[in-house]
Amino acid sequence: MKTITFYSYKGGVGRSLALSNMAIKLSQLNKKVFVIDFDLEAPGLQFKFEEDYEHLKNKCQLGLVDYIHGFANENILPESLQDYTCELRAKNINDTNIQFLSAGNFEQNDYWRKLATTKWSQLFYSKNSYGIRFFLDLKAKIEKEYNPDYLLIDSRTGITDISGITLKIFADEIVILAVNNTENLFGTNKIITSLTSSENELLNHSPKIHFVLTRLPFPKEPEEKAQEFTILKRWEKEIFKSSSGKIHDVSIIHTDKQVNHKEIVKIGDKAKVNTITYDYLNLFEKLIDGNLSSENETKFEAEHLFNKALVEKDSLLKLELLNKAILLDPSRYEYFKERGFTYFLSRQIDQAISDFSRALEIKPGDTICLLYLGNLFYNKQDHQKAIEYLTQIDYQLAWKSLLLGMAYNNQGNPQKAEECFTEGIQHSPEDPELRNARADILRRRGNYKEALIDIYKAIELAPDKGIWFATLAEILLNMDKKEEFYLNFNLALSKNINESQLRSAKDLYAKLKDDERFLELLEKYQLDINEILKD
Repeated sequence: MKTITFYSYKGGVGRSLALSNMAIKLSQLNKKVFVIDFDLEAPGLQFKFEEDYEHLKNKCQLGLVDYIHGFANENILPESLQDYTCELRAKNINDTNIQFLSAGNFEQNDYWRKLATTKWSQLFYSKNSYGIRFFLDLKAKIEKEYNPDYLLIDSRTGITDISGITLKIFADEIVILAVNNTENLFGTNKIITSLTSSENELLNHSPKIHFVLTRLPFPKEPEEKAQEFTILKRWEKEIFKSSSGKIHDVSIIHTDKQVNHKEIVKIGDKAKVNTITYDYLNLFEKLIDGNLSSENETKFEAEHLFNKALVEKDSLLKLELLNKAILLDPSRYEYFKERGFTYFLSRQIDQAISDFSRALEIKPGDTICLLYLGNLFYNKQDHQKAIEYLTQIDYQLAWKSLLLGMAYNNQGNPQKAEECFTEGIQHSPEDPELRNARADILRRRGNYKEALIDIYKAIELAPDKGIWFATLAEILLNMDKKEEFYLNFNLALSKNINESQLRSAKDLYAKLKDDERFLELLEKYQLDINEILKD
């Protein structure tokens, strides 16, 4: 069992995010991983995993605070950790579940009471303190009961008893993260000096230290790259001095706008991947340092090919990279999903369906795969199949409501279609596509007043869309307001709509096939009445 502690002197540097990235990557390589949330004053490490793993809260009522409090205050030392740990269950069927010792149920007042009243002095400062032995026993229990390949620890910030435990008692290796400011530089130097001082060694053990400078903006211009180089060299000089040259390596993890808005995992999903992914992969390589089997090395090579594909603009080269990645590792749903996107954009519908279906087999219930399969089958005019996929989506999404409503409408069920559009509008009232779709249904039912309300709202939200004006024109024609029809129909045609967009109202336009004014207007914009009326 290799134990790695992730530490930072201050919060807000991406420590927990780095740990979750490493844990997920190890899980993808089918390594057994055990994670401890030791940040007791600011718990919540499980939130970093929620997009890719299911955390069963009802099975995780006790945690590390309960375990420590029971021993320090009540002299209780459980024989097993089973009541204190739970699983983070991977949503991808090919990934390994992660064992998790949370800080505890911090949503309950009892958690904070126990944290505040724990007798830390009994553990470390009394005459016959047992703190070190207690935590060594905890580590031994984890190894005996769970036998993980990796134990990853999210440490408390600052220079405290808890951070000392995670750094000096538990860790084989330490990842120290900091942002570029004076406060972090001071604290990082302080902790590195303490860790590398021979007189502060516990158990004749000196952990390997990796330093990571985080949250630097990604440099694009030569001047920005030079500035980053200067910053990195300044930090290297300081920390190598304070460690007497005992720092193993130095890395950078850049930042982006995504991280500023919401911290999300950067390894393993196309929606999350950019150049920062390579920063995490580089750190990962340093931490595993040759500890991969040949099978895992193959998977790691596939990951690199996949990440290259994500930034490749040429669709043929992108497909070539994805094909190679899938050949090396056919267990990753992300690879099939990305190739499905690529086929979708190039209108290769059958290939796209095949890849999204395979991705869905690997990660059942994936919303994106269900949504795209619904869209693809709708485009193939297999409306029943589209409905089967779309109705499996639990989330309320505007695109889902729109596709589902259109599929029901094409099946001859306008009432069900209107229900879908209305439900979508209730959750996304500013979506013009849904407003237009419902306006068309209301027009067919003769509810012109409500139809006008919807279509005017659509035009207000997106005034440059020609199809809205076509829908408005159709409503007005049904109302026998022929002059207003021609005014808005001309406006619609001037916004470059085509025959296929008018085909949904071909029964209405069939009444105008001999209308000279209508035909002249079509000719002006080079449209053909026969194309509008064809099946």
